[in-house]
Amino acid sequence: MSISEKDYSAIAARHGVDLAKVKPVPKAERIKRLTEILARTDVPFVIDPAKASKCLADYVADQPFGVGSFGDRKVDLGEYSAFQMYENYTHEEHLSWACLVADQQHTKHQFACREYLSGEAMFEIGDCVIPDFYLLNARIYQQTEWQLSTVSMIIPAELFFTCHSLKFFPVTTFMRELEQDYLQEPDIGHDVAGHVATFTIPSVAKVMVNHGLARDLIYVERNARIADAGDDSTKIDEIKSWADELLLYAGRIYWFTVEFGLVMQDGEVRDFGAGILSSPGETIYSIDSPESNRVLIDPSCDHDLLRLATTDYLISEYQKTYFVMKSFDLLESLTPERILRTAKKAMELPHYTWREVVPGDDTINVGSVVTSPNEKYYRLLNNQPLDECLTRAAIRNLRMYATRFDMSLLNQFRALPPEVPSEIIEWFRKEDVGDRFKIETEDSNDPDT
Repeated sequence: MSISEKDYSAIAARHGVDLAKVKPVPKAERIKRLTEILARTDVPFVIDPAKASKCLADYVADQPFGVGSFGDRKVDLGEYSAFQMYENYTHEEHLSWACLVADQQHTKHQFACREYLSGEAMFEIGDCVIPDFYLLNARIYQQTEWQLSTVSMIIPAELFFTCHSLKFFPVTTFMRELEQDYLQEPDIGHDVAGHVATFTIPSVAKVMVNHGLARDLIYVERNARIADAGDDSTKIDEIKSWADELLLYAGRIYWFTVEFGLVMQDGEVRDFGAGILSSPGETIYSIDSPESNRVLIDPSCDHDLLRLATTDYLISEYQKTYFVMKSFDLLESLTPERILRTAKKAMELPHYTWREVVPGDDTINVGSVVTSPNEKYYRLLNNQPLDECLTRAAIRNLRMYATRFDMSLLNQFRALPPEVPSEIIEWFRKEDVGDRFKIETEDSNDPDT
């Protein structure tokens, strides 16, 4: 259904957007701007003149942007490759960007940390039109050495983290519908208006790279195991599943820091996670809502890092528990080796869920959505409503306990979780036959949202 110009004006007015400014500058002017950007030498990472010339020639020749090409590293996106066809964006798509960014600016300046805001100002994210990736990529590279890699959809975790290890950030090319605040899958409003500023926060950018390097470590071990397995296809499939599971737990650490992380700053809780800050509604919810749980953690502490890796979540709505870093500096401790080591521990332990406050948590706020660690088991026993996250964790954990789980492993947590009543374990052991209990597959794709 088409929207009239009158309706566009009303929509723009609701978000404080000047509709007259929702218009990309002509291509000739963008060529001039790109030429000036590429020639800059007063930047941390100067673009090689030959590569700058090639970039400009491609732009003038109307070659769509795909993957940044300023550094020596390359990434193969395979079937997930896409291109930004900038001239094809509609007026409505640009208006959707303008309205979303205007709303984001309002909430970001209330709740984002100062490092994030400085980074966003550097790239002029708060403009009224969708950014041209040619221009944006050049500026990002000059300031951070990161580059954009354009993808068609959510990509597998393996490829997502491979991009990170090479300092490429996967970005989509579509824009959400007008006046849509929250989106399950990443769009330009998330990938660009949410993430780009985080590249300028050194400790956050380092965590992103380290997750990519952790992926490399997992695949080195995976490939060695596959080589030892010979022609045993069953064993090879098990090894691949093992590697995917490790990536899933590493992805949880990424999720609760890079995507949905908060940090203490000047005695106040502030947002830096791109998943939070790309949604004006969740930005407010994460800090101001009495509904959400907020837990203070020290990511340099192994117990706290394990808390992240063992916490399941959903992407379909606002998060229920947020983890607040004591300081950005502590994120530097998330080396590839620690990420991998923590993921391996998470593999052998029962898991918590996004609604739980657990023993040992240093809580800032206990919200109205809180549940106890054992509530999911009682709900499952009594056939009471459970969201997919609680259901998944309940079934997984009870299967561990029902197979004579080594309880001494629980000592790896900061504090022991409440003992699961034996009658529930026995009930589950008898009932867990056939397809009675199915575990919904946790989204193991791109941990981006």
